[in-house]
Amino acid sequence: MTVVAKYGSGLVRTKVLADPDDGFFTWVRTAGDSRTEPLEAPSPAVLDSLRALEARPADGTGVRCALPRAQDGELRYPQLPGRSSLARLLTLGNPPPHSDPPAPSPAGRALDGTETLLHEFGRTLRRLHTTPLPARDTGGYALPPAWRRLRAWADAPAHGRAGQLHGLVRALLGTDRWRRVEAWLRELAPGEPLTLVHGAPSLGKLVPSERHGTAHVLLAGEDIGFAPRQWDVGWVVAELREMRFFAARLPRPEAGWEELEEAFLRGYGETGDTAVGRAAALRVLLHLLDLSVLVTWDEEEVRRTVALIAELMDEQGSGQ
Repeated sequence: MTVVAKYGSGLVRTKVLADPDDGFFTWVRTAGDSRTEPLEAPSPAVLDSLRALEARPADGTGVRCALPRAQDGELRYPQLPGRSSLARLLTLGNPPPHSDPPAPSPAGRALDGTETLLHEFGRTLRRLHTTPLPARDTGGYALPPAWRRLRAWADAPAHGRAGQLHGLVRALLGTDRWRRVEAWLRELAPGEPLTLVHGAPSLGKLVPSERHGTAHVLLAGEDIGFAPRQWDVGWVVAELREMRFFAARLPRPEAGWEELEEAFLRGYGETGDTAVGRAAALRVLLHLLDLSVLVTWDEEEVRRTVALIAELMDEQGSGQ
């Protein structure tokens, strides 16, 4: 196999291998240098619960899930139909190889199939959330790792960049908003109704197909946990809001960000309550934490991103 892509951070590294014989790709994900433990596949009980989501959608396209295979400290996702994630395509501006070039985008609308892909992504995430809960194991029903990481930082920041970021974010958000951050993180504790959630349904794990008539793929399993389903929905909304907020930097500044968010939410269906907005704000905060601690420190970037977090929080109202 040939390596066709390689990237990552202190949290996780991704390598994409192309198989010249069948044209498919294997994605290999490993722990970044800042992790002390390897990435782990979910428990056998959770994997069994998710197996049905690996099946090809009835219409042959749509979005299916791919579950990891643990091998020598790596998580491998074989037989994937693409080499790039939707996040990389949106931020780097490259259409999928072997696909037609994007059509012109009047009035900022995304006409290259991205709206349809996000609609199907929403449908698949909804299917995941209706998956029957597996039997409770010795670890109980734990929150997704990403949310546990954010809560640990908010409760007890370490020294260095993490502590520096904690102090600056608290100062920029102000006392009232920071108290709401703490309250929203406390409310993440699994309660009723309990849902099996993806945990980190990033556009970086959504793989558009390069093969006509083949389903797109969502990598699932390594971040799995149990939480209100709105936290997954808010994660996706946050990524699209963040791209929209910083759109001037992207090669597709007029990508129709509102239409993309609406397409995803239409695909998902009814979301319930204000928890989606809260999760969106927390997701942007988590992204800021990872960028500032695991990639690079940039105080101006922190200030700009906290302005987005404040905007998302204020949409929820001061009483939420």
